[in-house]
Amino acid sequence: MPYAGPAPISVAIADVNPPAANRPSKDPKTLSASFTDKYEKSKATSLTVALADQDGPIWEETRGLENAEKLHYWASVGKSFTAVIIMQLVENKRLSLDDKLSNWVKNVPNGDLITVRMLLDHTSGLYSANEDQGTNTKLQRPLSLQDNIDILNKHGPLFCPGQYWRYSNTGYLFLGEIAEQIYGQSLREIIKVQIFDKIGLKNSHVLQVADEVSDIAKPRPSDDQKSDIRAPGPAGPIAATSSDMLRFWRAFLNGELVKPATRDQMLAQLYPMFDKNSYYGLGIMAMRVPGPDGKPVIRIGHAGGMPGIKAFVMIDPVSRQYVSVALTGDGPASAVAYNMLRKWQEAPAP
Repeated sequence: MPYAGPAPISVAIADVNPPAANRPSKDPKTLSASFTDKYEKSKATSLTVALADQDGPIWEETRGLENAEKLHYWASVGKSFTAVIIMQLVENKRLSLDDKLSNWVKNVPNGDLITVRMLLDHTSGLYSANEDQGTNTKLQRPLSLQDNIDILNKHGPLFCPGQYWRYSNTGYLFLGEIAEQIYGQSLREIIKVQIFDKIGLKNSHVLQVADEVSDIAKPRPSDDQKSDIRAPGPAGPIAATSSDMLRFWRAFLNGELVKPATRDQMLAQLYPMFDKNSYYGLGIMAMRVPGPDGKPVIRIGHAGGMPGIKAFVMIDPVSRQYVSVALTGDGPASAVAYNMLRKWQEAPAP
């Protein structure tokens, strides 16, 4: 069906920005003081923030990690890694955005109508199997591919493919499955070679169900709900430092992972999400926030979260300035990201 929801938007990425040598350096004491303020106000048990321009040094600060913990889990921010892998396959003509899901995964409702593009931008009409609390409680383990298919068939399609927008983690599970079938490797191996090794990420990890996760900050929810960071799979596979997460996004925007034309395609049609200020493209979010003069401006990136964990990447597409934030507890990562990015843009030289 033709799309019948609220009108999408597009976002353009500026390709011109003064080189780092021509920009004044930031005062680390000012940034650190702002970090401390946000850490205390957010009531997070641990917090990590990285800030940078499109080139030059990255400022990073982390606080509150315990024992062997070194990395933070980024939840759905990791969807952008899965999306980049898919778009690399499209660039290499090993996959088309118009290819049907049924080419790789059978017995999915409307699988012969759902395209790769619809999986990426959440217009497939697929239920998100993690929302089926009865099944999750009964199984007491991460859902397998077949578990997801069974849940989708129990609930049926939510709408005709392409007709509306609705977030589906299961759609990204299928994207991971497609990549694994094409490469003949696990998603961990694919992301390591196609992303980590390509841009030199040394403090990043792709989670799998059987992993030991003692070096990753554990969820610290304020209630009794337990979160398993290994469960989302391709819908949220990344644990990393905030600086490595920022390096990924900077490489993505700078054309080191996909061509600039592919990057622009991922931002060409972003659908309204849960509220009037959030939008979703091909594995990338856009959000409308107040600018320095109070007028709305667009930022891009991705949000992520589960009970006890929140993460947010926010990028100014005009100035090409970045912030990545992850925390444990129930604090607002989006607010920390917004305020730290503004602080970076306003910070005086030392």
